[in-house]
Amino acid sequence: MEQRAFVKMIHAFQRRMNIASVLQKSIAALCIGAAAGILFQAAALVVPFYYASLYSGLALALSLLTALVLAYVKRISPEQAALAMDSFGFDERIITAYECLGQESVLVRLQREDAMNQLAEHQDRIRMALLPSWKKPVLLLGFLAVMSGLALLPSAVKERARELHEVRKEAREQMKELDELASSIDKLAQEEISQEQKNALQEMLGSLEASRTEFEQADSAKLLFAATNKLEYKYAMMGSELEEFAKRLRDGVAASPMTAESMQVLAERMQELGGMQLAKGTGAQTGSNQQGQSGSQNGQGSSGSQAGQNGNGSQNGQNGSGSQTTQSGNQMSDHSKGSGRGVGSDSTPHDYVSVPNDITDSGNLTGNAANHEASEYFRAQNGLGWEGEHTTYESVLESYEQKAYEGIDAGQYPSNMEEVIKEYFSSFNQ
Repeated sequence: MEQRAFVKMIHAFQRRMNIASVLQKSIAALCIGAAAGILFQAAALVVPFYYASLYSGLALALSLLTALVLAYVKRISPEQAALAMDSFGFDERIITAYECLGQESVLVRLQREDAMNQLAEHQDRIRMALLPSWKKPVLLLGFLAVMSGLALLPSAVKERARELHEVRKEAREQMKELDELASSIDKLAQEEISQEQKNALQEMLGSLEASRTEFEQADSAKLLFAATNKLEYKYAMMGSELEEFAKRLRDGVAASPMTAESMQVLAERMQELGGMQLAKGTGAQTGSNQQGQSGSQNGQGSSGSQAGQNGNGSQNGQNGSGSQTTQSGNQMSDHSKGSGRGVGSDSTPHDYVSVPNDITDSGNLTGNAANHEASEYFRAQNGLGWEGEHTTYESVLESYEQKAYEGIDAGQYPSNMEEVIKEYFSSFNQ
């Protein structure tokens, strides 16, 4: 019984020593990890480093794991614990008695009894702190505070890193979609189709590869937006072309029905990605709210000037060119009434422009609509009728944007002007 109590005391001290070793090594390792975290957070203030906080956390976790592994490998044995207990004034009695456990000679028994008696009488001598000196925990708290402060400190470089991360994430998704579509087009090019269609498919592959390069090089939201806008246009155009190819294949006998079906599915996918807005053509939007508009407007930033009919007002366009016409109708808001040239307002969200050299065709206008080539307008029943047909501002802008991107895709413009053109049309979309 006495021997069992003696061993139990040694094992209890062994556990305390191991706990103290774990705590000391962990605090020291966490100080090193926090110092590395401070370096990561400081670097994030100088260069775009989106994963600075993640790397800081990993540095702390790795340092703590290293400390735990090291403490386990170098754990304290019972013999080491007994020897450490002897250092409190027992003159190696405890280690000698522990090593001689199981031996029953008279001399061994007498030595063990002496060691047990000394340990029972002077057990209060054995004192060992679990935590290291206060300086190390305070140092660790200081390092953690500095690291957290740097992580929460706002800066333009961090905003740039977040923007770049989102741009690259979106670009990777677009490139994944491009790779899948390119693979589908490449498979179609291997089918039994005409040489003309094969050449067109190869051109599509080259165009998609050019877009992929743009996404790889995109390092700002503006460049990503321009590349996305251009790619949507390409998708719409390719979808329309593939749909026409599918129709020809269905009408012919050279290709299998499966090929035509595959091309139709790909065309629908392209048109879906392109938003269908360009595949439908540029002349489909005619402005369904043209009737019932009256009153005067300030047309700032629009193209041309407007002349009000039925004496309800007029609109002067600034910063533009061309001409705009409002049509008379039966619905009129009270705040838009006026006479002559003045300033008013209109609830409609559209601006209207006239396509030059296209004779007005409206039942509300009368007068000599012929032989007016030398004049920009002619006299109508209720005022001046401007030459041209009515179409929406968005439709005209879309037409110009389409032609511009076709020119870019065909290499008609200098390379240094392509981004200028993209940014110009992007400003309208914004």
